[in-house]
Amino acid sequence: MGEVRALRADARRNRDAIVAAAREVFDRDEQLRFDDFAARAGVGVGTLYRHFPTREALAAAVYEGEVAALCDEASDPGRSADENIGAFLRGFVEYVVTHGGLARTLAAVVDPSVQAVGGARLERTVTDLLAQAAAEGSVRDDANAGAVMVVLHGIGSATDRPHWVAESRAAVELLLAGLRALPAPDARARHHIPPG
Repeated sequence: MGEVRALRADARRNRDAIVAAAREVFDRDEQLRFDDFAARAGVGVGTLYRHFPTREALAAAVYEGEVAALCDEASDPGRSADENIGAFLRGFVEYVVTHGGLARTLAAVVDPSVQAVGGARLERTVTDLLAQAAAEGSVRDDANAGAVMVVLHGIGSATDRPHWVAESRAAVELLLAGLRALPAPDARARHHIPPG
């Protein structure tokens, strides 16, 4: 039993090493023959093909890992729901800024159905974060996850703009400001805040 567990752990380490090497190659937009991913990961070619029969399968695994990391980092029990939504949205922008090559490579290689699953997971994460923040009273209760996703898609597709990085960061701050909960009606009256 211990030997089987050790083999499983070894297989997991090999798979993780291949995915980590591929992530680096894709992030740098290197042109590498598929078989050469094995050497880059420090494993045999047979091990590469056992885990990932094609470049597309390997790219899908990298993509799924990136989506999982973004979503997992969004829910820190040590932060408020408001802090979590801010960290997630700012983190998304910084991810695209830092790993633009990886994002472009994966978008070109990963099957659209896999991307659709990843997009749905990101949207579920946004939905959950908004619901938690609304329950906490820190964002509007009519905040819509779909609208947030449209902003994120826009950020990801505008990378050819000359001031894209600064504009993307500013867009997220505008989005966060728009998500903030409106003051209660009596508070609006006290502060002479006009309706609308």
